[in-house]
Amino acid sequence: MDFGNMTTELRSKSNLLDGKRVVLGVTGSIAAVEDVKLIHELKRHGATVFPVMNQSAMKIIHPYSLQYASGNEVVTELTGRIEHVTLVNNSDLILVAPATANTISKAAMGIDDTPVTSVLSNAIGRKPILIVPAMHQGMLENPILKENIQKLRKYGIVFLDPILEENKAKMADIEYITASAIRMLNPICSGKKVAVVGGSSAEPIDDVRVITNLSTGETTVSLMKAFYYLGADLHNYLGIMRTQVPSYLTYESFKTVEDLISLIPKIRESDMVIVPAALSDFTLKKRSGKIPSEKELNLNLIPAKKFLRELRKQYSGFLIGFKAEYGVTEKELISRAKKRLEEYNLDYVIANRLEEVKHGNTIVYLVGKNIVEKFKGDKDDVSISIVRKLCESLFTR
Repeated sequence: MDFGNMTTELRSKSNLLDGKRVVLGVTGSIAAVEDVKLIHELKRHGATVFPVMNQSAMKIIHPYSLQYASGNEVVTELTGRIEHVTLVNNSDLILVAPATANTISKAAMGIDDTPVTSVLSNAIGRKPILIVPAMHQGMLENPILKENIQKLRKYGIVFLDPILEENKAKMADIEYITASAIRMLNPICSGKKVAVVGGSSAEPIDDVRVITNLSTGETTVSLMKAFYYLGADLHNYLGIMRTQVPSYLTYESFKTVEDLISLIPKIRESDMVIVPAALSDFTLKKRSGKIPSEKELNLNLIPAKKFLRELRKQYSGFLIGFKAEYGVTEKELISRAKKRLEEYNLDYVIANRLEEVKHGNTIVYLVGKNIVEKFKGDKDDVSISIVRKLCESLFTR
């Protein structure tokens, strides 16, 4: 058997799994039908995937489907070629998705009577393992299974929480599984608590209307994903978001600049705070009820507090701000970023010209006291490069 990749497929999302070999264990849950999508998503980040199936899984999805998706021969039985040893020895990650209660409990007991449990038996204590349960909710709540999951966790195995719907514990979504696999293999920010403050603020005019802006939050989501991928202990604080936040990225909400300032005692506990938020420069005295719309309305706008200034008064850690401009030269942009750097005593400013921001693509400058670095291309790739640089700087600070 040749365990090399039979086909070549261009990645399309990141290079964070380039050169990584993932053994995918497939067990007898109906969620196995999602594994073709999972394989494709892993490959889009550069992984090579080697499927291993139990007999029960083959009743749900044919091995040819996984062979076609992965480009590699599927192991459905163990032979004299000791596939469970060869695959594990050459792997970077063991991923079992979906994992049934039966397979989880067998692994906890050291039983290896199927291709998947044999892979697990050979890998526990030697390789990173990610298990994604899928079963009826009653089975998940079985106290014996809970004990077995806790037992496996003591050996460093990572479990993803299932989605509880319709009395079923459904397999976590493909994006979450892939992000978790990336995170386990890229622990660049591991051990560091990072706060991301993003989204738009909304200053109330009355009980119905607000003053806000057209920021989409796309940069914020891109940065949050990058920090998650690279292993940060991530804490997010978000205002209005017009870009969907992945389900695995939890956050605390704020509305006004004052709301955000009230969260500083929590935010300042972080090793790093990065603030791509589009916060209002102005606020006003809110009027009760709804102002009648028939008459002309004059608003008395007053300057809002500057969040970065208020944060820096209480926070001495690693702090990154943003500076967006329009219609200025590159030299002027960098000059203004340096001014912002000094004004708020920041460690870095991430600066860009709005006319250079396209959907999914961007040009940004990372400006520090003694460094100016330019990043260009896909927004997610740029975010990963910036986050990598920031985490390296944080560890050497």
